[in-house]
Amino acid sequence: MSDEPFSSNSIRLSPREWVVALVIIVGALHLVPAAWKRLDGFAPGSEYRLPFRLGSDYWMYGRWSRAAAERGDTLVIGDSVVWGHYVDSGKTLSAHLNRLAGRERFANLGVDGIHPAAMAGLMEYYAGAVAGRDVVLHCNLLWMSSKRHDLQTEKEFAFNHPTLVPQFVPRIPCYAETLSGRLAIAVERRMPFHGWKKHLRIACFDDLDIPTWTRDHPYGWPAAYPGVKLPSPDEPPSPKPDARSWTEQGISQFGPPWVDLDKSFQWRSFQRTVDILLRRGNRLFVVLGPFNEHMLEPDSLAAYQKLKADADSWLTFRGIPHVIAPILPSILYADASHPLAEGYALLAKQLSSNQAFTRFTQQGTPK
Repeated sequence: MSDEPFSSNSIRLSPREWVVALVIIVGALHLVPAAWKRLDGFAPGSEYRLPFRLGSDYWMYGRWSRAAAERGDTLVIGDSVVWGHYVDSGKTLSAHLNRLAGRERFANLGVDGIHPAAMAGLMEYYAGAVAGRDVVLHCNLLWMSSKRHDLQTEKEFAFNHPTLVPQFVPRIPCYAETLSGRLAIAVERRMPFHGWKKHLRIACFDDLDIPTWTRDHPYGWPAAYPGVKLPSPDEPPSPKPDARSWTEQGISQFGPPWVDLDKSFQWRSFQRTVDILLRRGNRLFVVLGPFNEHMLEPDSLAAYQKLKADADSWLTFRGIPHVIAPILPSILYADASHPLAEGYALLAKQLSSNQAFTRFTQQGTPK
């Protein structure tokens, strides 16, 4: 009988050894991300928000949402209106609410550029710690302002946060990811190690894979690279936005062709987010607006007001406490939906004096 091995690999593992190897690999995949958390100096303060550069770092978002939930904050969730696109972290809505409350109570869990379809995915797959908490959810009807914003157009285009949207059902006609890519996204959502790898790439390697980063930094060593330090929550968006009122910027009125709520994919996604949060036992309060109605042409304004009334009716029907944010003075808006610093201060005062919001905050579990 020949003594040659039956394959090119002369080392063969027994079934027991395969089990041991698998246990070691699985353990490493869980332990390495856990160990990393002790090395990067993440210590969020009262005005922390996910840095703009980490907007697609959902592993880091999960980590921040867990920290905020564990310390008992009221979690303020939404898009760039909550995040504060035109202001620093100390002038956002949550920061002003904290000052009015006289203590650290509201945590900014906004993400710049996130739309309802992506928000639903973010809550479902990466924000499991948002459970049994007090949640203020922002609703921005801007995402229903056209079929393009509503992700209904057939023509492919690049939209924000594609890995968070449904990959198979319902079908998104403008999303053209390959089948293999969709399968990979669906699998990676449930594997924290992949999220940590993406975090490293975004936070430490200029959003490049290691071979490309090594090529661009031939004499660099990742452990000594300054990018291992987490970016500041006050690092501005790129390009840096013009923090003047929309009239000072010379922006004209416009008339978006709003999508009716009963036909809107983004509205159904917002409803899905609501259902996810309620299913997890969260106490929910919704803030609708404040949209810059000064910027709308008359016909478009009438259509928007109908959408706003329909959203109000649905929230009332579901028994969800909410407020339609009063329209701010025109000069306090930077664009169609983002307040400037003074606008956030006024909005916080308006919310703090609103009976429904006051009742919600007072009935919360003592922190």
